[in-house]
Amino acid sequence: MTKRSEQIIFIGNREADHVMIEPLSEVLGGWRSANIAVKSGVWAGHYTGQFLLGELTKFGKEIEAFCRNLKRMAALVCVEHYLQMTITSDNRGVIHVEGRACDRLGAKTTLEFEFEIDRTTLPEIGRLLVEADRLD
Repeated sequence: MTKRSEQIIFIGNREADHVMIEPLSEVLGGWRSANIAVKSGVWAGHYTGQFLLGELTKFGKEIEAFCRNLKRMAALVCVEHYLQMTITSDNRGVIHVEGRACDRLGAKTTLEFEFEIDRTTLPEIGRLLVEADRLD
């Protein structure tokens, strides 16, 4: 049985629209499993996906650069397409999260989502994503 993580990353509001990533401790062949949950509007889903080591770190660093206004967008692009996500800002400073969740490669059933988040949460989200690849 895979040990649950003490680190749970919420992108969005835990009580409202969000993406939750709970990296699990076991790494096999360069892949880290994670519990993933998405809630957007009336739709919600949860599943276990996998991230290639480095994917969460890259997304975290993109969020850090986005916060420093060095990038116009931060994107999570995964090799296996379990979770795809972009974070952007409009000209009024509103932060938008858009993406797609899929429980298995090639599945036609997906959950597409979009919601807004508080800009002040981004630095912590970026830090936690970078740390997630280092969990043992």
